[in-house]
Amino acid sequence: MVTLALDTSSTSASAALVNDYIVMAEFSVTLADLKGSGRKTHSETLMPMVNQIFEVSGLSLDDVDRIACTCGPGSFTGLRIGAATAKGLAFATGKPLIAVPTLDAMAYSIECKYVVPMMDARRGQVYSAIYQDGTRTSNYMALPIEELLTMINPKEAIFTGDGAIVHREIIGGRIIEKPLIASDVAAIARKMPDAKEEEFSLLYIRKPQAEREREERGC
Repeated sequence: MVTLALDTSSTSASAALVNDYIVMAEFSVTLADLKGSGRKTHSETLMPMVNQIFEVSGLSLDDVDRIACTCGPGSFTGLRIGAATAKGLAFATGKPLIAVPTLDAMAYSIECKYVVPMMDARRGQVYSAIYQDGTRTSNYMALPIEELLTMINPKEAIFTGDGAIVHREIIGGRIIEKPLIASDVAAIARKMPDAKEEEFSLLYIRKPQAEREREERGC
């Protein structure tokens, strides 16, 4: 079964073609520090990467059985770009579209009794969840880093993600700087049932910053 997997949930973007357990082709690009850096945006890089993995693998969209895309949490803009691209491809081809939670994909392939993926949510908060022996044992959360650390012994866990790097000094535990790659998204999708394009929805956890600011102003 060939899966086209996409991720645009953070300051990087990734696309992969995976045939069962074999990665046929994969490309990733870091989009950090977009302002003033001259680097391109998710909308400018995602489809060129998709075209590249088809060219390198020798496959085409007709060979794809399923499309998988991270659904959040993460960058609101990035998630919408990934979702729009994945939905467009699924609609055009009639292929099933699998929504993969970002934190599940981040925790995948890290071997430890407790794994805590963390995405920087700004203002001292992180998007996170707790995984024990490969199974998620908490809700998907957006919370202050200090509150998260009361839920797990840092000495017993491995932390990963940009949130862990930002709060390294507070965590005081083991951190793996492992970027989220689309082949991990495909691996999670392999365990999930087929879904229709219209069933794909984004997992925001908290409201977009613009909406929160409007509420604070009483608008």
